[in-house]
Amino acid sequence: MLKRTILVLTIGLLTACSQDTEEQPELSTEPIEVDVLNEASASVGDDVTFQIEVTQAGDGVEDANEVIIEVWTDGEKENSAMVPAEHTENGVYTADFTYAEPALYYVQPHVTARGMHSMPVHEVDVSDN
Repeated sequence: MLKRTILVLTIGLLTACSQDTEEQPELSTEPIEVDVLNEASASVGDDVTFQIEVTQAGDGVEDANEVIIEVWTDGEKENSAMVPAEHTENGVYTADFTYAEPALYYVQPHVTARGMHSMPVHEVDVSDN
């Protein structure tokens, strides 16, 4: 009798634990795509607004978990600046930055969205006027 009671309780417990009442959103298996929409050249002192476009299957990603833009000059990655970006519209995230000196800059958005991470590198040649 004890074995039967334990068996019934175990089955009841397993059945109750396996019921998932929360509906999960359907995630796409398509990779996210990240593009830097800014020009590849600029001048010292230019105030720029980085525009990072995040898409998946051609649609703008409005719900990225994190978009941070890393900026550094050639050979100085250990001294990079990390600039958080904010969502504006249609999957575009923006952040402001000023180029301080003439150099080859690397702009690398770190994007985490929909269980994926992407971090392409964009080059910007900054010169004196």
